[in-house]
Formats: sequence, C-alpha cells, structure tokens
Amino acid sequence: MTALSAVALLPLHVLSPFAMNAAGPPRALEAVAVLMEAEWQALADGIDFMEVGTALGTRLTLFQIDPAKNRFEVVQQKKREGERAGSVLKRTGASLVFNGGFFGRKEDGELFPVGYMRDDGHAHSSAWTETGGYLVLPEEEAPEILPSKAGLPDKAPEVVQSRPIVLEPGGKWAMRTNEQDPQKRTLVCRRSDKTIIVMLVWGQGLSLYEAGWLFREQDRGGVFGCDSALALDGGGSTQLAVKDKPELDIAGLTAVQNLIAVLPR
Repeated sequence: MTALSAVALLPLHVLSPFAMNAAGPPRALEAVAVLMEAEWQALADGIDFMEVGTALGTRLTLFQIDPAKNRFEVVQQKKREGERAGSVLKRTGASLVFNGGFFGRKEDGELFPVGYMRDDGHAHSSAWTETGGYLVLPEEEAPEILPSKAGLPDKAPEVVQSRPIVLEPGGKWAMRTNEQDPQKRTLVCRRSDKTIIVMLVWGQGLSLYEAGWLFREQDRGGVFGCDSALALDGGGSTQLAVKDKPELDIAGLTAVQNLIAVLPR
C-alpha cells in the first residue's frame, strides 16, 4: 500500500467481522467486498488512487488526497455552454479535475450555477437554506463539508453547495431513503484525519444510499470511516480527467458549469 506523508491510510483489507457480514444494500456490500481486496496506488505527491469493478457492473474510481500537499479550487466554465473536465485539466495544470455542483441552462444556452457557489471570494448564485450542504475550500486548510442548515460559510474564498449530505459531521448517517436508482455519481468525503476521498461511481452505477454506504465506519458495514460526506452533481455530469493517466478519465455526457480542480501546493 502506498503511504501518504503524514496521513494515516486505511488498510482496506483489514475489516472487522461485523463489517464483513453487516446487513446492508447488496450492491454496496458487493462493492465493500471488492474494496477489501484493493490497494492504493501512487498518482502524485500526496495523492493515491484505486479503480475497482464488481460482478454486477459497478465501477469505482477513488482518490485519497492529502490536503497538506494539495489544494482544491472551483473552476467555472470558459464557454457559455459549459466546459468539460479534460479542458479544465489542460488549462489549469491540475493533478485531477472532476465535476462540481448543479447547474441550469438559460434560454440562450448559457449555463449557470444552481445552489450556492463562491469562486475567488465572489458569490455567483443564491443558497439553499435547508437542503444539502457545502463543500468549503479554504486556501490553506483542509476542505470541510458542512450542512446547509448550519448557515453560509463566511471565511473560505471558494465554496460549492450540493446535495444531498450523505454523512453529517461526526459521521452521522444522513440518508433516510434508498430510491434504488443506480446512476453515475461523484461524491466527496472528509475523514477525521482531514484526508479527502473523492469517489466517482460509473459503469452500472449505484444509488446515492448505496454509494454513501461505502463512506460509513467499518463497524457499520462501510469501508472508509468518513467524518462527513457530500454528493456532487451526478448522472450525465459525472466526469473526471487525470494528469498523465488518461486511462482513468471518465467522459461526461454533458459539459458542466463548474468543476473542482486538485492542484499541488
């Protein structure tokens, strides 16, 4: 297993007996079993990745990121009709780029953010006050995930609001229903040691409930033991571009209004 400097990595092959036998969504438990056998591989300084697949056709691409060595930025479209992850990767020099928050389309075809978004200290849309949560991206500190009901973050220069919150801070499970709708997904979690995990679900997909299950504590049937987790835009928006690793790229069905870039400090 690759070791990130100053970050304690999770030994995926060492799970409690409870986790191995816990009742839960079958597709999620199948993914847990596959992840048990997986190992992180080095991508860049402070970034490891893994890519796995299940017998039912779910594909998972994950990144484990040390925020002491990498920073996260909101990147908005350069074209009115949106931009794709590969284009943003080329013009920013990022290590990886993935889709961000929700967006809408004006009559003239221009995309606009839906839910709150702050870029370089400037707000570009209004916030939901009750649903969802914020991915807060400070300049020098690790990203945070905060529920919308906690109020608008006032310090970080960059913020993306999305929904739903999968885990509220403290590892509190926030998914109350499972609509059994397998889709492509993009999710972000923060572990208690401040490590950030980015997970893209593709192939046959997972429901949000199933995808979130993987972020739970091991003694609750999950894998990663995240302190908080948030779903970003998904479905046709789900996309990924990785520097020097085009085989990891995930082509989205549509251009998007905003994306998240991970760059070395």
